[in-house]
Formats: sequence, C-alpha cells, structure tokens
Amino acid sequence: MEKPIIKLTDSFKITVLICYLLNELGALTQYQLTKILTLDEVVNHFDLTEAFGVLENRKLADLIEKKGERFYEINDNGRTIAAEAGSVPLSVRENSIREGKRIHAEIELRKTVSWKVQKREKGYNFNIRFLNELGGPDMMEINLYAPSEESARDIERRFLERPLDIVRKIMTMFITDMSRL
Repeated sequence: MEKPIIKLTDSFKITVLICYLLNELGALTQYQLTKILTLDEVVNHFDLTEAFGVLENRKLADLIEKKGERFYEINDNGRTIAAEAGSVPLSVRENSIREGKRIHAEIELRKTVSWKVQKREKGYNFNIRFLNELGGPDMMEINLYAPSEESARDIERRFLERPLDIVRKIMTMFITDMSRL
C-alpha cells in the first residue's frame, strides 16, 4: 500500500515552509529551495513561484550574494512566519529538512570531490575526481565503466548515498598497509 502524497497548494503554507527551511538550514538559493520543495511533487513550480514572490514582496528573507550566487537568508520577519510551521504537515517538514540536509552535504562534498556520468563510444563512465583543496593538481581520478546510462546512474546513486565512506575507503587503501584491509 502506497502512502498518500501530501501536496501543498496554498501559497501562505508554502511561504511558511520556505521560511521554516531557511530558519532551520540557513541561507539557500532559489534553485536549492526549488529542488527541496519539488521533491515528490509536494509543491508545483507555479505555486512555488508565487510563494517566492510573497517571500520577496513581504521582505521575509534578505537576498545576499556569495561567490556570484544569490541566496535567501531568513530575517526577523521571516522568523515570525517560520514560527507558523505547525500549519504545514509534519511529514512535509521532515522530508523537506531531510532533503535540505542532503543538498547541503552534497555542496560540502563538491568542494573536495567532483563526479559526473559521461557517454563513451561504448557505454558510459562514472568519473570521480578527488580535488586538491589547496588549489594544486587533482589528487586522484577514477573512471568506472558502466554498460548503460542507467547502470552509471546507479553507481552515481550508490556513491551519493555514502560518499564520504567511499572516499575514506579508497584513500585508506592507498595510504595504509594493504594487509590490514
């Protein structure tokens, strides 16, 4: 039996949810908020666009710029609205926070590791590059062959489920005694 999907269509509740997320997770871009809120189609793009308009018109968040990107940062007006989060179903709040934390973790990971799926002449590659945080040449690059895009995306999904564990194991393999693994 599938669990029912709750959909938010009321722009006030969507705005409350946005303020709640900004209050709990910190500054986020419009793209990040859209990615979080359209997960499982809880909010549609039209209603979300309207809620962003309410957020800006009522000055519930400040637009700040960091490294060329615009972020919404909660302000006192927005914190007042975030306090109304009880009007949004708990499951929606919990799922949104979970997705927001996943997005934050991915952003942090991308500072030290990059990955992508690439089409090859035959099949696909899942490419992982370990970046040098000091700005020098990459520390390591790994290419994994996959016969189809679907299998390459599966590798990517598994990598993103526990990226730090995978990175740690690979690095440990090269810097510790192989007999201890």
